Amino acid sequence: MSLVEKCWMITSKFSVIAILIITGICFGVFVYPYMKKKREASLVSIVYIGIMSVLYLIPQQIGNFSAYMLGVVAAFLVMYVQDRRNIYQKIFLAVTFFSIRWLAVAMADRLDDFITKALVFGNTIAGRQWLQYVLYAGTRILDIVLCIVFLAVAIGLINKAYVYKNDEMSVKELVMLIIPSLVGVTGYGILQYYLNIYEKDTGKSLTDTYGFYGALSFVHYFISIIAILVMTTMFQNWKVAQEEQTGQELVLNQVSDMKKHIGEVEKLYQDIRSLRHDMGNHIQMLEHLVAENHMDDAAEYMEHLKKEWNEISPEIKTGSPVIDVILMEKLREAKEKQIRFISDFHYPGDTKLNAFDLSVILNNALDNCMENVSGENPYISISSFRKNSIFMITIKNRYEGVLTYKDCDLPETTKSGKEHGIGLHNIRRVARMYMGDISLEQENQEVVLSIMLQVE
Repeated sequence: MSLVEKCWMITSKFSVIAILIITGICFGVFVYPYMKKKREASLVSIVYIGIMSVLYLIPQQIGNFSAYMLGVVAAFLVMYVQDRRNIYQKIFLAVTFFSIRWLAVAMADRLDDFITKALVFGNTIAGRQWLQYVLYAGTRILDIVLCIVFLAVAIGLINKAYVYKNDEMSVKELVMLIIPSLVGVTGYGILQYYLNIYEKDTGKSLTDTYGFYGALSFVHYFISIIAILVMTTMFQNWKVAQEEQTGQELVLNQVSDMKKHIGEVEKLYQDIRSLRHDMGNHIQMLEHLVAENHMDDAAEYMEHLKKEWNEISPEIKTGSPVIDVILMEKLREAKEKQIRFISDFHYPGDTKLNAFDLSVILNNALDNCMENVSGENPYISISSFRKNSIFMITIKNRYEGVLTYKDCDLPETTKSGKEHGIGLHNIRRVARMYMGDISLEQENQEVVLSIMLQVE
């Protein structure tokens, strides 16, 4: 083997290994936004590159397609072992990358084939081996660059389109999202099959005989990547519409709750008015019993009046009848669940703060507390204070778990279903209506929700 032939062989192997490493790095970049820690995505890249390097360097026993499938399966297992939540999303990531890897590399190969045939094997330089080698090395570098560009653009666009990365993916959503990837990689396999069969039967290259075949293949690969991107975008837009609909349903439920609260307030005042109306009769009765020296009967009558008064008099007095009713309901619920409920909340009167908006905040916040409070001696506390135009609400509850944060300042929810995460977002939405915001932090085994509102 001559020196130039050795250089050709080394360059060819180097370009294959370089593309293998690049695709492995791209795999890690692709899954990084969905992983909890950076090292988890790095490990995905390392395992993928390691598996593919071993399969490339050992004597070939399996085809390229099967080899890359093994690499992707190994990377998927790494993702699953490190983080077992949201398994369907991990399947989506593995299948999608498997598809775009073949499609992006195939697009680069089609362009590279065209350029290589035009420059390296052209008649004008036939017989000039070193010049051919230099041009070949240039096309290998071009092929690597094209692979990087196509993969990076495809991964970047898909990750940008996939907005709700922390949402739990269902089986139906998985099937919908991976169909374009499966169609794309299946089309790639069919096109390669006919390419190989033609070359085996005729000894000629199908793309050389029919130049349009290479162009059509390139178009198919390109459209397949676009289809993956479009489906991902449509899926995320559907998620946005679903969240808005859920938010509207939640608001409607809160309006219904508000009507119920108002009805209970009206009933409370009706009971108070009835008691006041009868107060004269009660006084006369007590005077009669005392005058007749029936002290035991008078004491019993007084106890009956006190019990009736306690039943209609709220234990929590905030300055707003509507908020009183909300907190009383939560107090009763807490007592049923054996949760200590502490309230030092005072409604800021004579401000622009609307009781309905405040009820949205309190209902969502206290419902979250009721669902997540845990540990020995569970408790929920709510307090407020006002300084000039700033009104602060602090809600605390005992929580033995650990809050985890991903891409925003609010923690990941452990709830599943269509209403997950809506409560905190509704609280923030109302807070921002009053030029304020919220924060949720954990201090040891206590979760603290702070809500700031400007009420003047």
